[in-house]
Amino acid sequence: MTVQQLRENITAALAQFFPGIPVYVDGDKPQGAYFKPGLISATYDRQREGRYMAVYRFGIRYEQGSLLGAESMADGLCEALTTWESGEPAFRVMRQSWEAGTEGSGPLFTVDYMLYLQKQPQDVAQLMGHFTEGARLK
Repeated sequence: MTVQQLRENITAALAQFFPGIPVYVDGDKPQGAYFKPGLISATYDRQREGRYMAVYRFGIRYEQGSLLGAESMADGLCEALTTWESGEPAFRVMRQSWEAGTEGSGPLFTVDYMLYLQKQPQDVAQLMGHFTEGARLK
């Protein structure tokens, strides 16, 4: 699963659970309230040879909306993003948090997605040396 696929899942979940609020990614900003998702960070922890645990932190800003509306939507965002876990390839929502807005920017909802990545093995013949006739192993 790529970062782009995670972004598409987030956009689809927002569109399904909040159909009246547009999702802004590129182009002209909406005039009213809107969501603005974006990747904040990516962490890769090596588990064993060729296997990594990836944690992608996405932020979803709720811009130009009312503060009371933003506070009441925190639980709805939690539910919306968790329901998309059963897709293929599998990923899991690990952590979610909600932060109040600041001067000039709306509230921020962050979600950490965890998934396992498997690096494709290299050709074994390239990794091993070749013995020539008459050579001995000790």
